[in-house]
Amino acid sequence: MTVPTLTVTTNETEVAVDTLNDLVKGMLSGLGYSAIGLVLLAVGYKVIDALLPGDLGTQIYTERNANAALVVAAGLVALGAIVTTAIVTSDEEFGRGAANAAGYGLLGVVLLAVAFVVMDRLTPGKLGVICTSEERHPAVYVTMATLLTVGAIVSAAIS
Repeated sequence: MTVPTLTVTTNETEVAVDTLNDLVKGMLSGLGYSAIGLVLLAVGYKVIDALLPGDLGTQIYTERNANAALVVAAGLVALGAIVTTAIVTSDEEFGRGAANAAGYGLLGVVLLAVAFVVMDRLTPGKLGVICTSEERHPAVYVTMATLLTVGAIVSAAIS
């Protein structure tokens, strides 16, 4: 009886090692990008919280304030688009991609805040109060569109 043997050529071994190295490198990059993205989302949330009256956590999770949730969601989606675009355009170089994601993400946070303040100055009443009102208000949808548009503009500027 013959025992089957596994023969591996040098070329097959190199391909397997390269594949494993690529996988590990990709996973580590994914962890790094995810950490940057989560930090930027937390910063964005805190900036939006500072722009709106009251505590967002209480308004959204306890009081179930849909207006506040919609404004926050639009801001976070806009930031996500900015960070994603920065990562995708990084040419698979983690250092450059991480720097782009962090830099453009912070720029996005600042521009989203500026857009909110400009909208507040251009509209009657206090936009923060309107956006945290329990009664549905059309200004919330305009604010959402503004935040999403700023995110799209910054994303387009990256690519």
